Amino acid sequence: MEKTGIIIGGGDLTPAFAEKIIRESGSRGSLCIAAADAGLEILDRIGVAPDILLGDFDTVKQDVLGVYTDRKDVEIIRHDPVKDASDMELTADVLLERGIRRVLVLGALGGRADHTMANLLLIYRMRRKGAEFLILDPRNRIRCLMVPEETETTGAENVCGTETVFSLRRDAQWGRYVGLFAVGGTIRHLTLEGFKYPLTDHTLNARGIPSLTISNEILAETGVIRFGGDPGTGLLVMETADRGGQS
Repeated sequence: MEKTGIIIGGGDLTPAFAEKIIRESGSRGSLCIAAADAGLEILDRIGVAPDILLGDFDTVKQDVLGVYTDRKDVEIIRHDPVKDASDMELTADVLLERGIRRVLVLGALGGRADHTMANLLLIYRMRRKGAEFLILDPRNRIRCLMVPEETETTGAENVCGTETVFSLRRDAQWGRYVGLFAVGGTIRHLTLEGFKYPLTDHTLNARGIPSLTISNEILAETGVIRFGGDPGTGLLVMETADRGGQS
């Protein structure tokens, strides 16, 4: 059975939501749970020990850290605080190196804006490496689809010739709205079917109107996103809810 990875970061995250996602993601043997530095505090509050604990440990409470440093069932990976990547990115790399190709990322949003932006770009970087990373919180589910760099791709989308097709059922979406953003290049021939605001053959990149493709809604049973573009370009798909309208 292929394992699912769960990364717990130090952004906004409640113990109840973390516990819900861990419980719904499968049995403990089918999961690899990794805490990135201060993310350990959330796991400690719900009584779940991580399989991997990684960081420079400059933000986690030292009394909490001390509970886990001598445990035989927790792998500790310590980094120097002076480094070229965040604890979240280093944790993602460890899971990727160990063959885990589907990862749920919690505690990636709501903190410092620079960390939030880095985490959004991180799921694009991981997608280019062939892994599916999903950022989750009660109001957001964010994934990255790809214009393939080669003839094959992995993940939730299908590739038909040079066109990538992704379908999202309305009854399975996370929240009410869907937003789309190009990253790493230009998305071409973007077509939305079954949406409140359809598009046909649209070009999407960072130079266009940044809010054109936010706050869309699926009206049909299934919303379909079709696109091509520059090889290696990512399409961030953000399923979102208003405050108080959590999934």
